[in-house]
Amino acid sequence: MPFKMKKLNLKTYIYFCILALPLSATRFSFFGMPTSIFEILVFGGLVGAIMCRNKLKVDLMDYKIYFGPIALIFAGLLLSTFVTGDYRSGFGVIKGWFLVPLIFAFLAYAVSPGEKRADIFKFFYLSAFLVAVIALIYLFFGIKTFDGRLEAFYNSPNYLAMYLAPAVLVGSVFSGENKKIYGLSLPIILIALYFTFSYAAWAAVFLAGLGILLIKTKKIFEKSAIVMIVLMLAFLFFQFGSQKMSDLVHFGSRSSAASRIMIWSAAGRIIRDNWLFGIGPNRFQDKYLEYQKYFPPYLEWSVPEPHNLLAAFWLQSGLLGLAGFMSLLWIWLKRIVKKEKTKIVVAAAAIIIYILAHGLVDTTYFKQDLASIFWLAFLAAI
Repeated sequence: MPFKMKKLNLKTYIYFCILALPLSATRFSFFGMPTSIFEILVFGGLVGAIMCRNKLKVDLMDYKIYFGPIALIFAGLLLSTFVTGDYRSGFGVIKGWFLVPLIFAFLAYAVSPGEKRADIFKFFYLSAFLVAVIALIYLFFGIKTFDGRLEAFYNSPNYLAMYLAPAVLVGSVFSGENKKIYGLSLPIILIALYFTFSYAAWAAVFLAGLGILLIKTKKIFEKSAIVMIVLMLAFLFFQFGSQKMSDLVHFGSRSSAASRIMIWSAAGRIIRDNWLFGIGPNRFQDKYLEYQKYFPPYLEWSVPEPHNLLAAFWLQSGLLGLAGFMSLLWIWLKRIVKKEKTKIVVAAAAIIIYILAHGLVDTTYFKQDLASIFWLAFLAAI
């Protein structure tokens, strides 16, 4: 008897994939091709979706307005890859940071039509809650970075913050549905986020909260936004007197702000010399070190990304990819303004605002789990 994956089972499987998003960090080779546990799970879901495609309630034509900009992004990535000649890295980025997250987002909405799309955000929230619990176990045992920040099993505290911050927004939007569950879980996520000491993440959540207020929807959203804003201000208040805050306020010569400016200066010089085609996907670290000769000694040497979302798109996909990304955001903005402000739409909008705000000083897309969060939020408000 041929195997058939029922719609209910496929939905459960995709929700499990959402919970497994942090496993995207587990990279290994499969028949000589780099991949991750999350990627294998997504391709398994794609096979299941193809087998029961007649039962899926999604029409790709609903998203046709985005096809042009998405095609520009892929064209820019491919062109930049061919120009630079680093095919292994280029195709790996295209697959891991663009193709897989897009497929995953489409699958998620294919099994969750209409109001069921809220479940996608709730399972992501659950995933972030589990990550926060694990992170706090690390904190309990005193496992932190050399400068006292919480990073858990991520490569840096900023990456942990980038995963937890969107969940704070989701929890705030949906908290009215079950005050006990969110009242217990949201503080845990917030505590873990606090100990990352990622000021940029806190500020971006603050701005996303302001964004929710500007939408002027139901009072529950307004209350959630006010709570978020107050909490982020409290985070900053408790940091007064800390070494990191002192370096930021007084702009210390070796502060993270000074380091960011040096990185942006180098990225600007690289863009100036490679403005049309970029430098190719995932090649910033090498170019950054190559351009050391034009600057005083770097404050940071290990810099895989330029700490700016638009600069990262420009460098990795050239002017064509940057144009695709900018037009994608413009179309989305025009559509989101006209949408009925349901909880799904508000949560999606808050996440995108957060990604763009934090993306001013960090690279909030070029990682498989972060890219997946972006597309899950982006495609929600169709």
